[in-house]
Amino acid sequence: MITRVTHATCYVRDEEEALKFYRDVLGFEVNSDSPMEGGRRWLTVSTPGQKDFEPVLYNPKTWLEGEAQAKALSQIGSQALTVFATDGMDGLYNKLKAQGVKLDSEIGTTPWGRDLSFRDLYGNSMYVVEPPKG
Repeated sequence: MITRVTHATCYVRDEEEALKFYRDVLGFEVNSDSPMEGGRRWLTVSTPGQKDFEPVLYNPKTWLEGEAQAKALSQIGSQALTVFATDGMDGLYNKLKAQGVKLDSEIGTTPWGRDLSFRDLYGNSMYVVEPPKG
C-alpha cells in the first residue's frame, strides 16, 4: 500500500539557476545535492519544516536521452500547477514583487483563504494560499 508522496520532479534547464530561484527567492532549503556519473545531479529542495516532501530540480538534458529527453524539455514551463501554503502572504507578495517574479494576480480572497498566483523562472504556474485566521 502506498503511504505517502515523497518527491515530485520539476523539469529545469539549469540546476544552478533553478536552485537560486527556489532557495533565494522562495526560501526553500536544499535537502540533497549529489553529483552523479554522467553529469547528472540529484538536487532536491523543500520548504522549511517539511522535509518529508522534496521537489526534485530535474534537468532532462542530463537524465534522459532521445525522444524522452525532447518530450521532457518541451514541458519546461508548462508543468502542472504547484500549490504552496504560507502564513505570511503580504511579506511573500512583497518579496516576490521585489525579486521581479512574474505575478499572475494580486492577492485575492477565497473561501479557503487569501491566494496569489505567480510563475517560476521557467513559466510554471505556482499558487500560494494563506488559510483564514481563526
